[in-house]
Parts: sequence; structure tokens; C-alpha cells
Amino acid sequence: MNDIKKLIMVILLTAATTASAGELKVPDGFRATVISALPIEAKHLKPGDRVDMLVTIPPSDTNPSRLTATLLQNVLVLAASHKTGDSSVILALNPQEAQYALLAQFEKYRVNFIIRGKGDTKSHTMEVATLKRLFNDEPEKDASESENNSPESEENTDKTGVLISPN
Repeated sequence: MNDIKKLIMVILLTAATTASAGELKVPDGFRATVISALPIEAKHLKPGDRVDMLVTIPPSDTNPSRLTATLLQNVLVLAASHKTGDSSVILALNPQEAQYALLAQFEKYRVNFIIRGKGDTKSHTMEVATLKRLFNDEPEKDASESENNSPESEENTDKTGVLISPN
């Protein structure tokens, strides 16, 4: 069975065993989107929780460093299912967010969920995390570069609020 058929089967089976559409209470303008999850994460999520969704991308020919990016912030959890080998989370996503989330999952990137505290709804501009940045191995930029590539600059931030690396 090819990857697309497997993904569709997992989504349909998980949605059928977790909750029916009427039980999910999907807000207007949003879609109930099923995302595979690590069992330990799904176990701790419950309807009404808010999460950030992170994606970790392995090294490749075009990017020699593993990186982690915050894909979505302040996302409403509609349901979670934690069964051995088949854990998932159902999120309330707008259509564009659903496309990004499913793309990350289909590309077999590691997806993780970070649970927010009650009342924490603020979104933050996030830079992409790399091991180089963690250990300060990236070269310092001169003043003219930092003015033109300020992290606060809208041209350096994509629609999900993730800081786009100029590299």
C-alpha cells in the first residue's frame, strides 16, 4: 500500500474510533484535522487544551543541519487517542494550517506537540532552532546585515510566524 493510502487509512480509522464529527465541536471556519502523535504526547492531551505544533526536519543535501521549527501556535485540541502504535490528535485548524500540518506529517518529519498553560494564547515570532544556533557556532553578522535582516522584519517572517533563515 502506498504512503498516501496508508495516511488516509490511519486518518479515517483514528477519526472513527476517537469521536464522531458531532462530538468534536469544530469551531466555524476550522477543520477537524487528524495528526499522528507520539503515544506519550497523545496520552497527556485532552479536548480543550491548547498546543504549539513543532516539526523537526532531518539533515539533507540542501540543509546539512537538523532543524526544528514551530509550525503552528495556540491550536485547539478537539480529541486525542493514545493506542499502542496508533496514537493521534485531532486539532481545530483553518484550511491553510491543515495543509501545512499534513504536509509535515506526510514528509515523515517528526511532529511534536507542546502543551500551553491555561490562558496562554499569545503567539511569538520564533526562529528556526538548529544545533549550530544552540551552541553559538554561527558567525556573527556585521551591523549592516543585522539591520537588513532584523528578526522583527515582516519580510523575514512567514505566515505561520516562523522566522525565515536568510541562509
